[in-house]
Amino acid sequence: MKQLLVLISQHNIKDDIVDCLMSQDYLSGFSLINICGFSHEHSQYNLKEQVEGYREFFKFEVMHPQQRQEELLAAIAAVCQHNPCRYWIVPIATNGVLGNS
Repeated sequence: MKQLLVLISQHNIKDDIVDCLMSQDYLSGFSLINICGFSHEHSQYNLKEQVEGYREFFKFEVMHPQQRQEELLAAIAAVCQHNPCRYWIVPIATNGVLGNS
């Protein structure tokens, strides 16, 4: 079964996470999106972020086989040792390609 890993990271480790994901031969690819994160924990924000009310993050979306979940999380955890990343995993009911004749 396929599932989707959603990973939220700080900007300073984006390249390391990209390199990590690109080295996983069982992944066909992933998506990377720039997002604004809002939180009640403003004490961790710098002055600019406190004024704006959000922090900028990257969101990775990685479809992967369920049986490789622990391997994938362990590889990413090694990159996130000093910059913790939030994540969640959701099952994928179906997937495919539309418009492909």
